[in-house]
Amino acid sequence: MNHELWFTPRKNKIQINGTIIYKDLSEKIIEKLNDNLSVSEIIRWIREKSQYHFREEYGYDPQVGSLNNSAGRWNELIATTILSKIILNVNQQLENSFYVVTFQLPKSRLKNKNNHQLSSQILNLFHPSSFNKGQLLEQISQFKDQIFMPSPDYIIAVIPQKFIPSIQPLLQHQAENPDNLEIYQFLESKLKPNNIKAIISLKTSNRSDRRYQPLFEAAMLKAISYTLHQNWKYYMVSSELSSADNTIFETAIAPHGLVLGKNLKLVDGTYNFTQKEDLLKFVKEAIND
Repeated sequence: MNHELWFTPRKNKIQINGTIIYKDLSEKIIEKLNDNLSVSEIIRWIREKSQYHFREEYGYDPQVGSLNNSAGRWNELIATTILSKIILNVNQQLENSFYVVTFQLPKSRLKNKNNHQLSSQILNLFHPSSFNKGQLLEQISQFKDQIFMPSPDYIIAVIPQKFIPSIQPLLQHQAENPDNLEIYQFLESKLKPNNIKAIISLKTSNRSDRRYQPLFEAAMLKAISYTLHQNWKYYMVSSELSSADNTIFETAIAPHGLVLGKNLKLVDGTYNFTQKEDLLKFVKEAIND
């Protein structure tokens, strides 16, 4: 294990390479997950390992902010590993008529003029022809270039039978290498709106000044879902949930509900992510509608 790759000097600071650290420690991390250690305990262990080798290399402690950023990344990677393993087990119990899949999306970016892709990455899961007249996404086709929002952290989808042979190996690889986007790349331009079952926002914690960012994402996705006559569920998942988080996430009305005069829920569920069983709860809820 080459600890030198864990850190990269950048001008006046040292960058912590959180993903490399996670990969180097992944075997031990999976052991700890299997031993039912809490996510916070595992992240604390990775943090201590990182601090130790940083001090050994540079003679002083890393900046707290850098470690906190890496902790958020480790939380995400752990969640990806857990979700992948849960879905692998779920699929073994299902009939072969359909399979469940979970995956992350690339970060949102402005559309390139020479690229057919849209700025909203979730819309790139659907074939461009789906936006044509008479097709499934015709209702939002005139607005597709004006839809901007952060990429959701995770999608849970049910996939058609023809894709099934490829999915289990991809899920297994994602469980072992949680930083890859292979499943998104495999499913890009292939899904229909009714394949999507749930969308997940995963945060280590919700700072008060950032609490409304995922709500904007939820509002956009719920509006698209309603327009397409779908029932995409939206879950807020966090390692630390304050009373304010619970109040806001559990009672917020979807903005399009105001226009329609209906009390439409913006967030379908708020979950505290401390260990594997916490994620299993909403996976079951997502696919059992």
